[in-house]
Amino acid sequence: MKIMTGKSVFFAASTLLLSLLLVGCQSPTRSLSDSAGNNSGNNTALEHAGQTCRTDSLYGASGGPDALYAEMNECLRIHKFDRAVFLYALAGSYTWFDANRIGTQYAKMAHGKRLGEALAQLSEKQVSQFWEHIRATMQDPGKKAIMCDKVKLAGMPTHSADYMRVEKSAGAFDKPREQQQWDMAVSNYLLCN
Repeated sequence: MKIMTGKSVFFAASTLLLSLLLVGCQSPTRSLSDSAGNNSGNNTALEHAGQTCRTDSLYGASGGPDALYAEMNECLRIHKFDRAVFLYALAGSYTWFDANRIGTQYAKMAHGKRLGEALAQLSEKQVSQFWEHIRATMQDPGKKAIMCDKVKLAGMPTHSADYMRVEKSAGAFDKPREQQQWDMAVSNYLLCN
């Protein structure tokens, strides 16, 4: 029998904490399986060379989830945790909204997989620090309300939701739903009041 050392216990606890946090930031009807689907092309978008952590307060709705997650990682690397938490919330809301507008099980699994791919590029310490800041933000009612408002204000995504499909269609663009549906997706994803 192998005895877990400090590092392996830390990694196991971090993985458990990540799983609990993901469940806490989802609609109760969401499937928890993140392992299905083969999106080998997804990692290239997360590996943007020269990605920077911007300082403007909001992010334009045209930034796709992979670009948001890449910027989130850069913000984490330079300890801009508040910005990273916002990007996490915005990217997750976008993928949640996109998964709902596609409406397939594959899309719902792709939603969770994108965050996992982004976090896999960080060290255990960076991930641990990040979850501490997410938890602090989401457990503080005032900070959580501000986060929800900022994500809603960033606006509905304008990118194609084609990355959520098993069969990619050439140049297909899904028309975003109404503002009310965007607000509902953000509220369900971030558990806003």
